[in-house]
Amino acid sequence: MEITENIEEYLELLWILTEEKGQEVARISQVAGGLGISSPSAVEMLKKMADWRLVEYLPRRGVTLTRKGRRHAREVVRNHRLAELLLTDVLGLKLDKRVHAHACALEHHISEDIASAVCTRLDHPRSCPHGNPIPPGECCRD
Repeated sequence: MEITENIEEYLELLWILTEEKGQEVARISQVAGGLGISSPSAVEMLKKMADWRLVEYLPRRGVTLTRKGRRHAREVVRNHRLAELLLTDVLGLKLDKRVHAHACALEHHISEDIASAVCTRLDHPRSCPHGNPIPPGECCRD
């Protein structure tokens, strides 16, 4: 199974909704609105993700990440937030929409080894430039 960038965007959004709302279940309208797409498109993608056991999709209740989905979403979120710090703290770029766009592009291509190296170089940061928590990696346990 190849997890596409589109699926990773859904996983990331579900992770963020869970962080913000403190709940495990997100409504389809929240997912669709967060990604700027139509609800029918969101429903089709969420069904595919349910088939791959990344989410539990309950049409009348909403969507919740499975253990497998949480693990992958956590990795994408970690990569994004580390990329933001790399761009702002190491390269000195101003935190703006460009940094967010670059971090979005990078998050899909950062391997665990690279994420660990960046995390170690940044002294295992706890939060990104926006103040959101960075999920710790294996390197943070040393």
